[in-house]
Amino acid sequence: MKQTLAILGILAAPLLGNTQDKNFDLSKYKFPDYKRHELELYFNSNGSSDSYYSVIPATGNYDGTKYDSSRSNFNSNLRLAYNFKYLSRKQIENHTLSFSGDINYLKNKNEEEITKEFQPQLHLSAVGYKRTYLTEDRYFIEGIYETYVDATSKKITYTHLDANDDLKSNSFRLSAGVGAGIGRIEQVGDLFQGYYMLEKLQQQNSLSRESRAEDIFEFARQISKLKNKRFFDYRLRRIEELQALDSILHSQNLIEHSDISYFATLNDYWSYGSFWERKSGRELKINLSPEVSRSYSHSESYSESPIKTNLVSKILFDCSKQLNLNWERNIHINLINTTLLAKNGDVPDSYPGNLIGTNTSFGYGFFPDSRTRLQFSGKYSGYESLYYEGENVTKNWMNNFSLNFEANYFISPQLQITGNFSGNYWFSEHNSSHGHNTNFNLGFRYAIF
Repeated sequence: MKQTLAILGILAAPLLGNTQDKNFDLSKYKFPDYKRHELELYFNSNGSSDSYYSVIPATGNYDGTKYDSSRSNFNSNLRLAYNFKYLSRKQIENHTLSFSGDINYLKNKNEEEITKEFQPQLHLSAVGYKRTYLTEDRYFIEGIYETYVDATSKKITYTHLDANDDLKSNSFRLSAGVGAGIGRIEQVGDLFQGYYMLEKLQQQNSLSRESRAEDIFEFARQISKLKNKRFFDYRLRRIEELQALDSILHSQNLIEHSDISYFATLNDYWSYGSFWERKSGRELKINLSPEVSRSYSHSESYSESPIKTNLVSKILFDCSKQLNLNWERNIHINLINTTLLAKNGDVPDSYPGNLIGTNTSFGYGFFPDSRTRLQFSGKYSGYESLYYEGENVTKNWMNNFSLNFEANYFISPQLQITGNFSGNYWFSEHNSSHGHNTNFNLGFRYAIF
């Protein structure tokens, strides 16, 4: 825990900085009323490799064990997701429904033992919240909910034994609760897209005068309203959007003469511009959520269905700061406490009544142009993990450090290529456990509307 507190202190230090290399003040920008529906299809493929080492010391009636293993993993995933967002100065809503399926292949080697796993999975989730501000942009209360349903079938091949094992499982988790907090994080992605467009038009001398902060703010608000309209005919949508943008710029007296270079730039930065979700502001909140979870596992040798009822308490802090047109800084800190309220007979009597954990992250986003985003982040998670010895369950503190690099590039307004690479190192004093892994991911995202 001392390590955790030290890391929290280090990550909190950057909050003291308040520089902003920009010719307008983001604190004066108020996002307009916002209602947006998004439906997207996502496919990705990823893989990882890791190693693990642990020594369980000998006791009076136990000879002790040493684990020294390596593992490689490959996964492909297909996901369909619907997201609804509504933002006003008084209320904020966000609801996401997603369905996904993936296929996982795993090869594990420990000493002379080699196992191979083939595992198809299905996932369904519904997550959301509704927030009401008691005072504008300051104090708020909210209702939250989370629902997860998973189904898995696993086939394990033991190469060294020339044997197979089949395992089927499913799980269900439902939670709903309330929260309260202070602060507001503003959506400023549309603001920066408008800023990109006006800056480029000014560089090529298409503007009749120099744009001011109020011009950028008003142009961004109109962009946000324009994006809320739904079209299924792509050509009609593009024609109406470009006509509206041209009309807005003329009404602001920023454009007097429309030539081919002006329209070419307008189309390029609108059709292929950066749609990244950029945020600005700070938020501190507390959530309390009763939670019910059930899991079912079945194989030839056993069958069990543990059910638990928990009370999950969270303290969360988020801070996003736009340093300038190209750089942003993000900080996230949370503390989670899970208290066991009730359980059925399939949950061991020694199962802990309380589990705690924390997650912190600190990172930068870099936007070299209107189509590209690069992200760099460092993360720490510490939590009480469970260790099973027959019917006895003990808990120990686990530490996990990770570095992550992610790149995104828009090929077209609807098609996006994504990729990331990350490395993790984790350790615990329990049984001298430690290990590391590396991960890669390559995916394509297609926005249906």
